[in-house]
Amino acid sequence: MTTQIINHIKAKDFPSFEKEWRVLKHNLSEVDKQNLLIEILSYHYTEKVFEFYIKVFNKIIDSKVSLDFNIEHWAPTFLSLVAYQSSRQLFDYFVGKGASLNFIGDIYAFESEETIKNEVGDNLNLRYWTCLDFVGIVLADALTVDYNFHVPEVTEYDTHWSDCNDKDEITIRKKDYYYLIHQSQYLHNLIHTDRLIDHIKSLGGKTYQQL
Repeated sequence: MTTQIINHIKAKDFPSFEKEWRVLKHNLSEVDKQNLLIEILSYHYTEKVFEFYIKVFNKIIDSKVSLDFNIEHWAPTFLSLVAYQSSRQLFDYFVGKGASLNFIGDIYAFESEETIKNEVGDNLNLRYWTCLDFVGIVLADALTVDYNFHVPEVTEYDTHWSDCNDKDEITIRKKDYYYLIHQSQYLHNLIHTDRLIDHIKSLGGKTYQQL
């Protein structure tokens, strides 16, 4: 039902999205709209066109959509998924729209009671997470299991990048180029995730255990 909506979003065509949304929104349940938000954040959102996505989110959220809900994802709640984007302005936007900072998510909300009993038992800290719990785990994973970069094998690295002439060029393999891009994105997410933790705390965010 929302395929055409997604196509307009992928094309960054807000007028067409808005026109389609006016017709479609009355046929969508709250859960449908929540799932649409999840799909946009998971597969289409990019910080480069932040203002476009804010206009889209405004239309969806203004249709009386609760932002406090569990999702079937590694991130246990919608606000946790927002935080996973490592964007403070996006996080502040959704908090400003009503997402509860200390909403407690159940990471086993979509699992059977038998699975919960076998994997969690009575340890509620393994089952219930706030947004702050989740971002802390993301940072911990980034510093351990997600870190797999090696030091570049170069012999000449005495010159600082700011001292290089803008017209000087070198040729590198495409694989090496994308490796550097991937590493740059990793460092960006690492730093902004760390800053986001401090920001959440400053807003009054707490862990499940603190609550």
